[in-house]
Amino acid sequence: MILLLAVFLTFIWVTDSFLSNYSLQLTAFLLLTLLAAHHLHRPSQFRLVESTVSTVCVLLITSSTGGAVSPLFFLNIILLFELSLLLEPAVPLALSIGLLIFYIFTHKLGSSPVQLVGLVSLPFMTPLAYLFGKIYKKEENQKKEIRNLHIQLHKLKEDILTGEW
Repeated sequence: MILLLAVFLTFIWVTDSFLSNYSLQLTAFLLLTLLAAHHLHRPSQFRLVESTVSTVCVLLITSSTGGAVSPLFFLNIILLFELSLLLEPAVPLALSIGLLIFYIFTHKLGSSPVQLVGLVSLPFMTPLAYLFGKIYKKEENQKKEIRNLHIQLHKLKEDILTGEW
């Protein structure tokens, strides 16, 4: 929900003729804020801040360099994978729709297939980002379970050695 709000606020920024001139300056400010937030917050809280800032920065950079036909449009695909791994695997599903709406309404799309390739790639890459996130979370949970079992094993060994078994 916060990420979709960030997309909407970025849409307002980009469509305003005065504010859109300062998109790159806002990007620099947000990246500096991200660095400062990294030192102030714990890693669990930092993930949401990092995801929000990276979403806004990617949108600002791609909008400043041509929108859906930007040579930096691939950053949107990387963003989907980042959010899938950092937050939850389902986040890219909603964000992909938000990104499609953002690019459709912020830039006039031509009828050229080359101009539509970037936008068409988002729905095709979203399931892949979802699957990668799901596999990553599953592996992360398995590592936690192995760590917990390892701790229980050491406790049982101590109990057997001390005779409390």
